[in-house]
Amino acid sequence: MYDILEQIVSAKSADYERMGPTFGANVPMHRTRPVVPFLETPGTILEIKRASPSRGDIATNLDPIETANQYRLAGTRNLSVLTEQRFFKGSLEDLIAIASEILDLSILRKDFILYDDEIEVSYRAGADAVLLIARILDTDTLLRLAKRCRTFSMTPLIEVRDAGDLKKLSAAAAQGYVIAGVNSRDLATFKTDPLVPAILRSKLPCKTIFESGVTTPGACRFARQLGFDGLLIGEAVAKNPKDAAAFVHAFDLARPDWVGHFWREIGKRIQDNHGRNRPIVKICGLTNEEDARYVVSLGADILGFIFSKSPRAVSAEKVREIALRIQKTTGRNNQRHPLLVGVVTETNSETALEAFSLVCEGILDAIQYHGETPEQDMPCIDRAGGCFGIGKYSVVRLGSDEDIVRIDALIANGEPRVLIDARVEGIAGGTGQTIPKSLVQKAAERCGLWLAGGITPKNIRQYLEQFSPELVDVSSGLEFSPGKKDKILVASFFREISR
Repeated sequence: MYDILEQIVSAKSADYERMGPTFGANVPMHRTRPVVPFLETPGTILEIKRASPSRGDIATNLDPIETANQYRLAGTRNLSVLTEQRFFKGSLEDLIAIASEILDLSILRKDFILYDDEIEVSYRAGADAVLLIARILDTDTLLRLAKRCRTFSMTPLIEVRDAGDLKKLSAAAAQGYVIAGVNSRDLATFKTDPLVPAILRSKLPCKTIFESGVTTPGACRFARQLGFDGLLIGEAVAKNPKDAAAFVHAFDLARPDWVGHFWREIGKRIQDNHGRNRPIVKICGLTNEEDARYVVSLGADILGFIFSKSPRAVSAEKVREIALRIQKTTGRNNQRHPLLVGVVTETNSETALEAFSLVCEGILDAIQYHGETPEQDMPCIDRAGGCFGIGKYSVVRLGSDEDIVRIDALIANGEPRVLIDARVEGIAGGTGQTIPKSLVQKAAERCGLWLAGGITPKNIRQYLEQFSPELVDVSSGLEFSPGKKDKILVASFFREISR
């Protein structure tokens, strides 16, 4: 695989050898502005960005000072200036120009910093914070560069994305003040996954920033709901500075809530199951305690209960009873305690409102929306949770390529995962029908495949080997009658996913 990050670092090293730490810029010998604390309060960091390896030219002719002033009017208190020359068409000259004119906003130098003397140059150029990418620095170098940042009263922003990065971050945080950034974009491939920050959020020992991949106000809200203190926004605002206020306000008006809590829990299960080399397993259509306890004993991660017209429908009182029994068996804070999800097909029916109420009570952890128009209806679920939010995700029934486009739209609007199911006209789910594999393949090319539709013990291995789903959702394929699980089929299914 072509590693873009490796190419950038190699080019940066060559340019450093040729031009030194100023990379040809006329950097002042002495700093001319006071240091402004970086991300002093939760908020956005808006970026001066001309281009990128993944998107090509974005705003090559932007006026850095004019753009920075537009960002200030949008309400941000922090700026990011990309100074890498070859791949992002940035320059230290942009940073110097902004620092000389904008004295009240904090400025991050965003680059692929490799050498000690780049820190002093950053300070002289006017930076208040410096990005240090853990992936390209060994631990000793990272600690040394972070310490040097603090020597100049600048904030080291340490970017992490995997377990190895976290070890380096912990060492740096033990040494002194740092801020962590989690990049939803893999710098090797430049593909984004909005759930990567959720996976890491609970492991970070310091103030944190969600980086990259945000293109809508809905995605800004999601970052704050996850509990991030800051949000770095690049292409979306650099290309259209007039839209910046909507992004800033979306983040500022949101708060850490139960939406974020649910996705952090999903993140923990993704990480745990990677260690076991198996997907997250959701068993849906449960109607009784015996079946629920049995699937939990075999390792089910999520239990699904139907709140819609269906032979698998269950009452709110029955779900309360099952939830209490499961909690007594596993303990609410035990890793083996499953998440409980209510499945609805409408947002205003009596049964849907019961499901929303159970989430607000803490009986259910989230809502799975299996309606026909999630793009319009998901905000109704948000409103049902009031200021605390409701964990939720959507289903898209796949029957054609047009349905794939709907997945992209939902993800762009802040839904980090979308469950796909087979399209059968007039029936929301539990049909036993499989999705055409050509459509499954297209969905799998997006981040984190969540798969439902006709999954059985007989075909699960094929799906795992061909598509590597992150989550599988099984209902009718484990039944001897609607709403009644067959223990032999259930046991066979769990054996298949574990072998």
